[in-house]
Amino acid sequence: MIKSKIEIWKNMPRNNPEELALADKFYDDELMPLSAAKFVREQGVAKEYYALFLTLGTSWQPLALSIMALKPQKICLMGTAKTMELVPQLIAFAGLDKNNIVCEIVDRSDVETIYASITKNYDFWKLKGNCCIDITGGTKAMASGAAMMGAVLGMDIYYVESKYLPLYRRPEPGSEYLKKLANPGEWLVR
Repeated sequence: MIKSKIEIWKNMPRNNPEELALADKFYDDELMPLSAAKFVREQGVAKEYYALFLTLGTSWQPLALSIMALKPQKICLMGTAKTMELVPQLIAFAGLDKNNIVCEIVDRSDVETIYASITKNYDFWKLKGNCCIDITGGTKAMASGAAMMGAVLGMDIYYVESKYLPLYRRPEPGSEYLKKLANPGEWLVR
C-alpha cells in the first residue's frame, strides 16, 4: 500500500506553491502515518527514557518518528522562533500532551544556547530517569552542540536515518530507521 501511495506522491505536479503545498499535504496525511507505523513496529529500543531532547529544524516529521519510537515522558524541543511554528503539527501527529513538552528558543548558530537549554532541563529530569538526545533536526551547529552536550552528560544519542530523495526534498517514506550513535567515551575504552 505504501509503494502505490509513494508513486502517487512522486507523480504529483510541483510547478507552483499551491501544487507544492498539495504534495506536502499528501505526504503528511497519507504517507507519514504509514511510515510512522512501520518505524515504530521495526524499532527495537530496549531502554526506557524519561526525557528526550530534540533539535528542531524545518521538518517535524523525523522528530515525530523518534518520539513515537522512544516514548519519552518529557520532551525538550530546541529550535529557532521560526521553526517553533511547526510544534502544533508535531503535537497533533504524534498525539502528544503539550504539558509534557518544553520548547526552548535557541540561536541557530550559537551552541551555548543549546548547552543552556539542555542543562536547565536535564538537571531536573535526570533525577526522574534516563535521558537521551535526537540530533536529526536543526542546523549543523544545533545538532553538533546537542551531540557534544549529550556525550559530555553520558546520554544516548539518536539520529533518524533515511534514504533521502533530493528531487522531492524529503526522505523516501518507509526508509527511515532509528540509529543510536556510539558515545566517544564508550568507544575509546574498547
